[in-house]
Amino acid sequence: MAEIIRHIVHLDVPDFCAALEQLRRPELNRRPLALAEPGARSIIQGVNAVSRSEGVQEGMPLIRARRLCRRLEVVPPDLLFYKQQHRRIVQDLIRFSPRVEGTLPGRYFIDLTGTGRLWGAPSDMACRVEERLEEDMRLQGRVGLGGNKLISQVAANSVTPGDLCHVFPGGETTFLRPLPVTLLPGVGFKTALRLADFNIQQVGQLAGISPGDLSVVFGSMGNRLARLARGFDPTPVVPYQETPRLSLVRNLDRREMDRERLEAFLFQQVEEAGWALRRHNRYPGRAMLEVRYADGITAQVRRKLSSAAAHVDRRLFSVMRPALHQLMERRVAFRRLVLELSCFTMPIRQRALFSWEEPGDIQDGDLQGALDEARRRFGRNAVFWGRTFATDPEKAEGTDASPRNLEITFRF
Repeated sequence: MAEIIRHIVHLDVPDFCAALEQLRRPELNRRPLALAEPGARSIIQGVNAVSRSEGVQEGMPLIRARRLCRRLEVVPPDLLFYKQQHRRIVQDLIRFSPRVEGTLPGRYFIDLTGTGRLWGAPSDMACRVEERLEEDMRLQGRVGLGGNKLISQVAANSVTPGDLCHVFPGGETTFLRPLPVTLLPGVGFKTALRLADFNIQQVGQLAGISPGDLSVVFGSMGNRLARLARGFDPTPVVPYQETPRLSLVRNLDRREMDRERLEAFLFQQVEEAGWALRRHNRYPGRAMLEVRYADGITAQVRRKLSSAAAHVDRRLFSVMRPALHQLMERRVAFRRLVLELSCFTMPIRQRALFSWEEPGDIQDGDLQGALDEARRRFGRNAVFWGRTFATDPEKAEGTDASPRNLEITFRF
């Protein structure tokens, strides 16, 4: 059987988030732009080409960036807007192929294998993808076309926005040989320095070294470097899909470092999540707690949930509280808390005949059910835990409202 020749397109929009901000604010065009939270300890999260030419890079402290570029324009990042535009591009690319992978905003893989009779030559199709992006979104991307994801990504990174690089089947080794090793995915600044110590600066030089010799220096990463240098990448294009999840975002009114107040905010999120899950009769299997620090850095901690902890607020909080303490070890104030639950299942269990035969988690569930019934009949704030009283003055007034600054998104 003849081997199927794959045609993978990689569409890369450089500085995706900064480009979107320039579209929303045309006055920022041709100005050095940086995306960062306000504050002296903020970290640069995104830049445009003008800022990059001035020496400003992602991950750089904002204070240092202002010293390098006095006319730097700083804009707070709008992550929700960036995700919406990212999903819009993915939905548009699905028209050309059902296999579209968009794990990172601004970077997309499109598998055009087998679409020749419908759309014509792969190179023509790749050009149409870039033209469609510019017409609909007014964004310029660089396009790479190759036999696998690695080759197409390196090809896209080798050209300027608006251009196409097509690596024909059989020419992968010739294409990679003169390129610098920094163009390989996963080869960052530190790895490039270690390779330079052995006078390895081009991909062809790296490909000439056996995997065993590379493993002596780089350990388990040596085999991966050898595969990258030879252009071998069998990974498929994984279609982008929206996974069912419940997301609760709490934007803090001020920078917060007090442990008790942060635990109270987390408990409020847990209560809101439990209320929504019990209304939809769902058990979450996984939980993720994400925080944004005052300097703009984002960190996450993930936990696997058992059925005993999924349907009782106090038990779910006992699982997520150590995650919060782990994120507080950085000793930087918080600006935002995000609790996300996923991997939902339907609760299926037959109760025992006698109450004393029920395990402790079922008895806790009875208490939770009584609280829910009281809140359903007399208002959400008719009964609440004392832990949350000090953080929300509205509860003291008896208002029937959810915690302030709490955004809830439930997507099945």
